[in-house]
Amino acid sequence: MMFEESFEISLEKLSSRPEILSQLAYPSQRSDYAQTILNELKEMDVESIYLTYQPRPTLKFIGKGYRGIVIKARWRSKVIAGKILRTDSGIPSLNREAEMTRIANSIGIGPRVFDYSGHVILMEYIEGRDLDEWLDELPPDKVCILRKVLTAIMAQAGKLDSISLDHGELSNARRHIVVKNDLTPTILDFGKARISRKPKNLTSITSYITRGPHHLKILKMLDVCNLPIHLLRAYKENPSQENFKKILGELNLVDECSQKATLEV
Repeated sequence: MMFEESFEISLEKLSSRPEILSQLAYPSQRSDYAQTILNELKEMDVESIYLTYQPRPTLKFIGKGYRGIVIKARWRSKVIAGKILRTDSGIPSLNREAEMTRIANSIGIGPRVFDYSGHVILMEYIEGRDLDEWLDELPPDKVCILRKVLTAIMAQAGKLDSISLDHGELSNARRHIVVKNDLTPTILDFGKARISRKPKNLTSITSYITRGPHHLKILKMLDVCNLPIHLLRAYKENPSQENFKKILGELNLVDECSQKATLEV
């Protein structure tokens, strides 16, 4: 992979670089929208944003989705991620996503939200590989590492269930979970999250593990033949720690590698 050099530009200098400033209004590059984003960044004390050469100065995107783009920035001397509402997004603001993420933050889940406005969320910069890439590159003999990471993800999903916050997209977890270098997984993107009487985080992530693009590799590494369908039904009716642990046991995720990563309720 080629190293991509990046550099910072202050918001004051950005004001005089319309060819770069317009990129804040992705994908339309509308000057009025870009100015709105710049004003909101300034109001939240953002000092600078990161650029890269491709081959001309371009915003350093660290994520693109249907609702927003994510850039790398500096806020109060700290490197952070800034999510910006796309001009073609189907939602009017990022307020709801920021509020849902803060609820997740209250139990130690998700990137920490520092501040937000209607069009921008400033949050913790998470450096790592998305779950899909991480699983693809994981050597087949690293079963202990697999157990550690999957158990931690399952525990986070269970904790979200315990506060009735349904992420909404964990059945396709590859783009919504990043594994950091210290093997800590972080659940991202609470744009479709909602408060629900019957959240499905644990059942959704279990579906990804047992039916997703890497399920054959995962099940072989864990030596799992039978899927825990009956236990998932029991968990839906009673999302208790006991039923949670039974699911872990059926997936062979409970051993000396992962016994500390249990669901806290």
